[in-house]
Order: sequence, then structure tokens, then C-alpha cells
Amino acid sequence: MTSYRKLLLASSLIILAGCNSGSSSDAKYTITKEVIKPAADYNFNAEEISQLVKNREEYLRSIDLTFDGTVYNRVKFAHQVLDDTIVVKLADNYDHNIDLMIEFDDDAQCVIYKKDKYREVFDCGEINKPEPDDNSTFIQSTSTPNMNNVILNYDNDKIEELPMIGSTLLSVEYYSDNIDIITSFAFKDFYNDLLKGHEDITERELNLSSLGLTTYQQLSKIVEDYYGQGMLIKFDNHIGGSMDDDINMYTGLMIRDNHMSTMVTRNGSVFSGGTDLFAAGEERYLQLAQPVANIEITKQVGVHSWSEGDKTAKEFPFTDLSHRKQATYFKTMLGDKGVDFYMYTLDSAPASGEHWVTKKESDKYGLIMITYFD
Repeated sequence: MTSYRKLLLASSLIILAGCNSGSSSDAKYTITKEVIKPAADYNFNAEEISQLVKNREEYLRSIDLTFDGTVYNRVKFAHQVLDDTIVVKLADNYDHNIDLMIEFDDDAQCVIYKKDKYREVFDCGEINKPEPDDNSTFIQSTSTPNMNNVILNYDNDKIEELPMIGSTLLSVEYYSDNIDIITSFAFKDFYNDLLKGHEDITERELNLSSLGLTTYQQLSKIVEDYYGQGMLIKFDNHIGGSMDDDINMYTGLMIRDNHMSTMVTRNGSVFSGGTDLFAAGEERYLQLAQPVANIEITKQVGVHSWSEGDKTAKEFPFTDLSHRKQATYFKTMLGDKGVDFYMYTLDSAPASGEHWVTKKESDKYGLIMITYFD
């Protein structure tokens, strides 16, 4: 979960257990705390996911870039680099890709990147915005060092939320009767070539991706292409969470509906919405990064709570739709222990924090089915 929903604590129910006879009898009370849980009664349905996808797909048409005589106008992935900087992967009509980093400062410098081909910088600050418009931004500039003409146009309402589409690339390794679906960071080359060593970028962030619409779309295409094959999803990079919980839960339901297994490899980890997808596997494997008994040391399966605006999850009643969706999702994935697992995530760490699942916790909720090191 990008952010997780948390419960209001239940009120106590006091039950009079009985009293002794006699004029000086002492009353004895048994205090039982009634545990209130969200109802696992949400109806995930085809109409809802169809509408969600339709609404999100508008973001994929929110940028036009003309560079070196080619128009790139289809967004394939997006990722938040810093608070005022995003990177997007754009495609032309022939599905040729290019990475574009956009800054939003008045004196911004934008970057166009393609491995082994382009590493161009152009001024995308206020001086190159001749026609201010509340709905869109138009930039005309010249790149360096190769002095290519650049025209960039983007939708102001959508550009800042564009990272919600996600940045996790899915690739397929095919075998005779089954396939492995392997995750990676769509901007791995960009980050390692341009941002490695930047004081605000950690080593983990160099291979840290997010989940969203693009994850759902890619997995849908894989299911269509390989229907009937056994499928194992290998989380082989660091999955930092979901940028779109509503879409992400449907991605998890697709995993379960198609009887896929999930694995966190020694190179990977799942956190927040990534753990949601891991939980969707009919069989769930953890390949430890180190041979340790205390699996939380490897920081490979993580959870936390959620918040919305200035309200924490605990400030929302259990009747809130978000609680019910998550409760239903986890009951689908983990059976009778699912709702309790959801409640555990709410208490595990605040929305801004992180908690790495222990072996004892995993066993309690049946989360990780097989743990090994090789």
C-alpha cells in the first residue's frame, strides 16, 4: 500500500461475571475487549477496473516531445526523482524509447537520455515558456552539446501526478511449460548513468521502482500472451510501493485469479504495495539475501500504515471504503488470517515509516510460505 489505512481502537465491553453470596460479598468482573475489524465485504468488479484504467490512461497522453526530428508522445513509465523533478519514458510511433527528466524550477534544466546514444541537456525554465497557459506548458529550446531543436508540451494538471502510473518493468523468461515474470526498474540505466553519486540519491534508490497502471497493463498483456502457462513473478529489484492502491489491488487479484506464484529474489525486496502483490501469490517464496534466521535483517518484505492528507489511518472508521477494500483484498489472499494481517500492517509502522516482517510475524499470518538461501 502506498499508504495504509488504520483502525480506530474498539471500545471495551464489560461483562459481570458473578458475585459471592453473603452480606459482605465482593463483586468479580471480567473485562473483555471487543475487537472490531473492518468488514471484508467489498465487491471488486470488472466495471470498476475498466473505468479505473480508462481514467488513468489519460496520463499516458499528457506529454509531447519533439527531438532530433522525432515526435515522442506516448508515456510508458514515470518516476519521481525529487520533489520538483520527475523522469518519464516516452515512445514514438515505432515504440522507440527515450528518457526525459523534467524539472519545474524557474531556471530548470531538463535532460534527454538514451543509453549509448543521447545525453542532451536543454533549458526548460521560464525563459523558454513564451506562451504561459493554465492548462499546458509549452517549451521551445535547443539542447547541448549537439544543438538539437527541442519542443516540449505537457498538461499542467497531469504532469505532477504522472508518477502514479509506476516505474516497474516486467520481462518474461519462457520455458517449455511455464514462464518467469521478472521485475526491474524502468529507469535503471538513466539512474546509474546520470544520478549515481548524487547526494540526494541512495544506492537503494538506484534500483527502486513503483507500481501503478503500467504494472497492471503489462501483466494483463502477459496473461493474454501466455494464458494457461504456469507463472512465477520474481521481484528482482526493490519495489518501493504502489502509487495507485486502487489499481494495485486489481493487479494482485489478477495474480491470484491466474494462479501465479510469487518470489522475492536475493536481489529484490517488496515494501508496502509490493508486499500486497507478493501476498497475492498462491505460493510465496523468499530467497534470502543473507543466510540469517532473523529475516527482518535482510529488509526484503516490509509493511507500514497509511495516511490521507493530515489524517492517519486510525482516524478513519472501519466502515470507510478504503478499510473495507484492504480487508477484502487480504482475506482473498491470506484466508481467515487476512483481515488480522491488514490490522497488523496498520500497527506495524506509521505511514512515513517502515517495518520489516519477522519470521514469527510471517508464520502467524501465513505470509511467506517457503524461505531459503542458495
